[in-house]
Amino acid sequence: MLSRSLLLFVSFLIFFSTAVHSYGEHLVDRVVAVVNNDVITLSELDKTGKEFFARIKAKTPEAEMKRAMEKAREEVLSSLIDKTIVRQHAEKLAIKVTDEEIDRAIDQILAQNNATIEDFRSELAAMNIFEQEYRENIRDQILQSKLISLEVRSRIVIIEDDIQQYYQTEYTQEKGESGYHILQMGFTWRNSITLTEAGFDTKDAAREKAEEIRARVLEGESFNSLAQSYSNLPSAADGGDIGMFKKDEMAGHMKDVILTMKPGEISPIVETGNAFQFFKLLSLREGDIVVKAPYEAVREEIRDILYRQEMEENYKNWVKTLRDEAYINILL
Repeated sequence: MLSRSLLLFVSFLIFFSTAVHSYGEHLVDRVVAVVNNDVITLSELDKTGKEFFARIKAKTPEAEMKRAMEKAREEVLSSLIDKTIVRQHAEKLAIKVTDEEIDRAIDQILAQNNATIEDFRSELAAMNIFEQEYRENIRDQILQSKLISLEVRSRIVIIEDDIQQYYQTEYTQEKGESGYHILQMGFTWRNSITLTEAGFDTKDAAREKAEEIRARVLEGESFNSLAQSYSNLPSAADGGDIGMFKKDEMAGHMKDVILTMKPGEISPIVETGNAFQFFKLLSLREGDIVVKAPYEAVREEIRDILYRQEMEENYKNWVKTLRDEAYINILL
């Protein structure tokens, strides 16, 4: 590895030589960060943050635009630095991703979206993305997953006492107001395949997937894990957990099924707009009466919650350690 002083000198030369104008007013490119022996360029930063930057520009008042864009660029650059450090660490440990693994990952994406390889390539072309570029992004994601499994996931242990304690605290503690604690899963459909937007190509495909996943829940698989993997709704990021609802806060389709359920039960599939949904009632409170789901009915959901909490905390600490050990020079 190059010495830090030499890296600083090299990064200065790169910055100086690339931050120039060619034939007028067009900026060629420049380095915005040096991470050990790698560099991150302005064009890479702009490309990675393109959609995020567009959203910031669309919703930010002109007077606040400069600071908002500066903050957005800092966030995206920090993410790119983390990605670079993780990749470098994987290379150090000789962790590799084969073309066959990338093929399998793409096949899974196509299956989840009921899309063909022709749909996939047409969508990439419409988005001006080269297939090889997309494959490299998949490679990075698989590489990161392998490394995290080795260095982070393998060290997480959720014991039964922790699950029981969470159950006693979160499922029996009186919250002070009436409400129904609900998990949600939904499968939307659309008229055309869009890889950047979740949803099935047809209504029948969405129903078929909803029936398949509901059956897996009834067989004992974790609602949270399945929601994260298959639900098309925003709540998927939280394992389908949409929190506490009062009766008058529920949409009609939700109220119709939730009010007939006991804690721990799974609802039938209901059609809502362009989605098929079903729910799980975790607990309910009416006045001074608290009814909770049986422990076994929510045990796997609790394990998933505790696992995600541990995973998030351990991952942050792990990346921080890698950053502390790396040479990073930000030139933004």
